[in-house]
Amino acid sequence: MAKQVVSALIVAGGRGKRMGGNIPKQFIKIDRIPIIIRTLTPFERSKEIDNIILVLPKKWKKKGEFLLKKFSTKKVKKIANAGRTRQASVYNGLIALRKFNPDIVIIHDAARPFITGKMLKATMEGAKKYGAVSTAIALRDTNFDKKKMVIIDRENIIRIQTPQAFRFSLILKAHIEAREAKKWDFPDDTSLLNFYGKKTVFIEGNQGNIKITDKKDLKLARAIVKLRS
Repeated sequence: MAKQVVSALIVAGGRGKRMGGNIPKQFIKIDRIPIIIRTLTPFERSKEIDNIILVLPKKWKKKGEFLLKKFSTKKVKKIANAGRTRQASVYNGLIALRKFNPDIVIIHDAARPFITGKMLKATMEGAKKYGAVSTAIALRDTNFDKKKMVIIDRENIIRIQTPQAFRFSLILKAHIEAREAKKWDFPDDTSLLNFYGKKTVFIEGNQGNIKITDKKDLKLARAIVKLRS
């Protein structure tokens, strides 16, 4: 059986408004290494990943190209322009990936720099088997719906993470349909697929796979790096 082509789509389209400062959060350094490079490294090192598309705001493209060269990142084949929403950014990345004709695409948020090779492999293998896979973690805390004034059964709730992996043709078709229907507000790709009747299989994520959104997250990320070093 011929090897399936596996591509990665790293979404770094955020402007970092919640973080404050004058640069997007993906360019902030943790122990001298920008978050975006920390996120890219496991993909770069993976033998299963054939190529990468990076999505960045247009005005930060040159900064991205500089960092890719500085840190000798070879697998990023193109930097696609970010859209006004995450969904639009993913769409632009998928369109850029078409020329590589991948079988599988792994979609990951650039603001999650603690992804591991094990997670990459699990989502990739899951997508080959099921067509659509997402990492997720179970809730540990009691959850309360303050509008309905009831406790929510945590057994039925999970926290969705990235990476998420899909058969490329499946996720591209769903994005095109959503775009043609002018549906722009899907928060991630599993919700988009679910809307069009395609189920996602959830596999175990990692509590350490945090998403850096604000200054508190950045402080935690720096503590994690310090601890691991």
